[in-house]
Amino acid sequence: MHPHHLSLRTASFALAFTGSLFAEEASQLAPTIVEAERIEDEPSAVSVISKESLDLFQTSTFSGLSGIVPGFNIVSADSRGYGQVVNMRGSTNTLFFGPPALGLTIDDVPLGDAYSYPSELLELSEIRVYRGPQGPYFGRNGAAGMVEMFTPRPGDEIKTSLTAEYGSYNHIGLGLNTSGPLGGDFSYSLQLFHDQRDGYIRNAFLGTETDDRESNGGLLNLFWNPSDDFELRLRFYAENVDDGSQRLSSLFTPDSFTDASDFRGATDLERYQTSLHSRKNLSWGKIETITSYQTWNLDPSTVDLDLNFAQPANGFADSRSTITQQQDLISNELRFSSNDDASPFTWRAGLFQMWTENEGLASRQFPVFVPVFANFVQDTRFSIDQLNLAAYGNLTWHATDRLAVDGGLRVDYHESEIDRTMRTTSVPNFGIPDTTVRGDRDEWFVSPSLGLTYEVTDSVDAFVRSSIGNKPAGFSAYGDTLALAQFDSEQNWSNEIGVQYDCPAYDLRVGLRAFWDQIDDYQFDQSVPASTNFVVVNADEVTSRGVELDVAWAPVEPVTVRASFGYVNAEFDDYADPFTPGVFYNGNEVPFVPEYTGSTGIRYDFESGFYAQTSVRVAGPTEFDAANTTTFTQDAYVLWDAEIGYATERFSVALYGRNLLDEEYYTFINPQIFAGSPGGPQVFGVRVRTTF
Repeated sequence: MHPHHLSLRTASFALAFTGSLFAEEASQLAPTIVEAERIEDEPSAVSVISKESLDLFQTSTFSGLSGIVPGFNIVSADSRGYGQVVNMRGSTNTLFFGPPALGLTIDDVPLGDAYSYPSELLELSEIRVYRGPQGPYFGRNGAAGMVEMFTPRPGDEIKTSLTAEYGSYNHIGLGLNTSGPLGGDFSYSLQLFHDQRDGYIRNAFLGTETDDRESNGGLLNLFWNPSDDFELRLRFYAENVDDGSQRLSSLFTPDSFTDASDFRGATDLERYQTSLHSRKNLSWGKIETITSYQTWNLDPSTVDLDLNFAQPANGFADSRSTITQQQDLISNELRFSSNDDASPFTWRAGLFQMWTENEGLASRQFPVFVPVFANFVQDTRFSIDQLNLAAYGNLTWHATDRLAVDGGLRVDYHESEIDRTMRTTSVPNFGIPDTTVRGDRDEWFVSPSLGLTYEVTDSVDAFVRSSIGNKPAGFSAYGDTLALAQFDSEQNWSNEIGVQYDCPAYDLRVGLRAFWDQIDDYQFDQSVPASTNFVVVNADEVTSRGVELDVAWAPVEPVTVRASFGYVNAEFDDYADPFTPGVFYNGNEVPFVPEYTGSTGIRYDFESGFYAQTSVRVAGPTEFDAANTTTFTQDAYVLWDAEIGYATERFSVALYGRNLLDEEYYTFINPQIFAGSPGGPQVFGVRVRTTF
């Protein structure tokens, strides 16, 4: 397989799609807080997070969603998504080159690898988090689940809001949100944001804080509605990140917010999206398409790997890493769906295409002391192309007034190709030859699902669901041979049973679920001993089991309570270290998966317009290597936030505090360099918003 074959197939698929553009923008539901609700065409539970809930838990970043939804957690390396791990029920992505376990769409636009997921959240009307494999229901494959984010649509009148925020570490946040009609059949929505702060980590060698942060971006939507049954939407998104060093410090330092690096690291990043959406309503349902082009450009990411200053008197060289990488993505989706009130069958089906190209240059310099002292520089240049074609469909049969049977099927075709060269130079010169890795592979997947939902009473629903999710095989760019670089596909057999209680009379909704997932050929990262290879490997079998609880309650009119808890036991059942004979990790916890996560938020609204709210989030013990080494284990921790404020229809002001207990913890631990990313410290701030 050659790159021009991928491009030709992509172009043909895109041309076929754009020749029949009739699609729908994401429909906006009535506001909710956090609920476990059953969608008519989807029998499994889905957590719905409204704007009000994001405000309650002071969530403004993607990683900030951790703990709000049970079973869902994000391990952040504080590098704007690069190297982050998104976990759902024990299924994760690998750090750099594996496919995501949890798919993400924003306004129906699918994103690529997990590192390309946004760091800052736009103003959202709603987030939906689906658990379990969702291949038969979405174009973007989600082997362990899906996240849908929706931005607000324009209303009948022009509405504009301005937001300004100032807080600890000279944090400044500015936002503009405006939307409304443009005249005729046209309307618009526009969001702009600016966010910056000083660094948290004190660099003792340079005498300053180097992990400062700054981001700017915006989203523009243009709508054309010539009739009630047709809409065309053009969408543009841009974000520019100009950050200082990654927030890393040695695991052995007495103060995790101090380091002694001898140069400033940096993370400079740009993201751009352009998409075209359309919708056509017909008597039997609707046809919709989404076509998008996206580019994600990291240029560069630099890290001091020794987290210390060089010692010229001893001839020691720095250990540094510099990475530039770009991902281009083209996606097309053609979707058909029945009317919501269709009986006895409701259905949804479609075709999907996604092509991605990852190109990059990773440079790493480091000293070696045995058998002789030498300085090495390794430059790894790589290109990895991937193509996914899929057909999917989901059918719900409303057998009786109380019983619904749901079945779905997804068929995937995947192609992937790698072209990678590593050049090693050294002082003294050892004449090390270049290493080249080239290869390609293709495969087919079939992913079925089957579920039952039964309305036990008017207030109680029970459901059971079984489904298969597949993550494709691929290549890692940090392996010196084809055997090291390639990894196999992963298959997740997911099973869940649950019950939901919904009592409007008491404003109470409770969702309780239990799940059991058997995952074959589990993909995760591992270092190769006595080398700089860092590759994706497959564990023969992993089992993940657990329980999840959602509660939404308004005991009296001015009080709202939201709570969730998820317990996950994800273990290696069968995994022998491929690089160390005789070493087995059977029974060990899977890396990057907290044993439990939970949250509780309470808000009280006074009649005068004042309000007070507080929230607590907890994360259980988390391992960061397959050996479950104590040094690389983060213990359980609790984060407490609070906010008081005054709000009217046109004006609001708030005082907030985050991590009020000043809890010390790591959001990410890197065993290769014995370092971690400390979580954010205690901060306070004020936020003002006006709407007109």
